[in-house]
Amino acid sequence: MKTNCRKRLLCLALVLVTMLTLSTGALAAENAVVSRQKLTVDGENAPVTAYNIQDNNYFKLRDVAYLLSGTDARFSVEYEEKTNSIRIVTGEAYTANGSELHPIGKGDQQAVKSVQTLYINGRKDSSMAAYNINDYNYFKLRDLGAALGFGVDYDEASNTILVTTKSEPAPEPAPAPQPGEVPADWSPDISFTTVDMYGDTWTDACFAGHKLTVVNLWAYWCGPCVSEMPDLQKLAQAYADKGVQMIGVYDANDEPENIKKAKELDILYPCLRYTADFDPWMNTGFIPVTIIVDENGKVKDEVYVGSRNYNAWAEIIEGYLK
Repeated sequence: MKTNCRKRLLCLALVLVTMLTLSTGALAAENAVVSRQKLTVDGENAPVTAYNIQDNNYFKLRDVAYLLSGTDARFSVEYEEKTNSIRIVTGEAYTANGSELHPIGKGDQQAVKSVQTLYINGRKDSSMAAYNINDYNYFKLRDLGAALGFGVDYDEASNTILVTTKSEPAPEPAPAPQPGEVPADWSPDISFTTVDMYGDTWTDACFAGHKLTVVNLWAYWCGPCVSEMPDLQKLAQAYADKGVQMIGVYDANDEPENIKKAKELDILYPCLRYTADFDPWMNTGFIPVTIIVDENGKVKDEVYVGSRNYNAWAEIIEGYLK
């Protein structure tokens, strides 16, 4: 009887040891070596301590947010205790808590994989590895750059990591075609004069010289409109060489917000102020609404109500190009 008890106790002890080994293994510590590389943000030296873990540099999330707080790549950081999650919102001002750019300890440290969930602009992000060092979360700088919209490069000669946040200046809008560039017998279905979001004048002459012009009515408050605009931008670039032109039109009543949204989405195709001249085709009571106009200024036979993705629009365009 005593022998059986001893065996049972021995088995139980082995099980407990195994469970402890597995649980601690999930949070196995990694060596976090103080990085010897320097960091600049838009050419200015940034006094920050980073750690090298398995040949990758990791930076404290709040340090990065603090350094970028006055730039185009700013983002806010909040910790939600109830869900044990980190929430990042791009474009929002960062609120410092006093821990930024301060050493968390002397010399090298021990790091364990972070167990907190990351959300970026409300969406869960599981793509980035993060480590916890002395109760602070550290991320790969390149991962953060790719997710939050800033550049990360390395200058080997000076052993310096280069962070760039300044947006490239928007290209100058293409000059609007003038009426004198169209045939003398020009009689388009839509005869209009308006301005784009930069204040340049546009007329129905813009249809001439393009096999097709896709005209899309949208608004900043319309979710389906906004969701398809990046695809329309890609289409504008992909089909420009085939004679296809993309034009957006928006309601003048919401002009400041519409212009702001177009710039936020990096929309480069022209966005024009809506006029009553578009009413016969686009005043349907729905939004988004899209029409397609040929090189003679004639509206194709179908009005497209609702949003579509890149492939759906490409199929429609290809059909008209045949």
